[in-house]
Amino acid sequence: MATPVTTEVAWIGLGANIGHRGQALARLRDELVRRGLVIDAASSEIYTRAVGLPGQPDYHNQVIRVHSEGPLTPDEWLRLLKDAEAGAGRKPTYRWGPRRADADILLLGPKGDIGVDEPDLVVPHPRLHERPFLVRLLAELGMTAP
Repeated sequence: MATPVTTEVAWIGLGANIGHRGQALARLRDELVRRGLVIDAASSEIYTRAVGLPGQPDYHNQVIRVHSEGPLTPDEWLRLLKDAEAGAGRKPTYRWGPRRADADILLLGPKGDIGVDEPDLVVPHPRLHERPFLVRLLAELGMTAP
């Protein structure tokens, strides 16, 4: 049996398009820190048009680089982010529906070079290159998207 890949570093995309969006990003960051993560770097915060379903409010977005106290598997990273979203007020809706709190794993590892291809998680984020604003925010943090 192969040893699972682990890392202490993740590059996370944050977003919200309902409620007080700026406060929602702050709450998401707080929830991640409350769960033991350290925010190493944060991009600027920008507004972008909602992707997917028409007629939604614009998103407030940011990219952060975080590290954990010890190595986490990709599944552990995903669980941690889903818990933080719930803690920040996200309620389940529908695919590409409006979100009070959204946290996506964009890249894993200090160099962003850890790949994952599982049914519930694909890293690098599978639509990263369809969202140029994410590539730009990653670049602010010194990361080039693969």
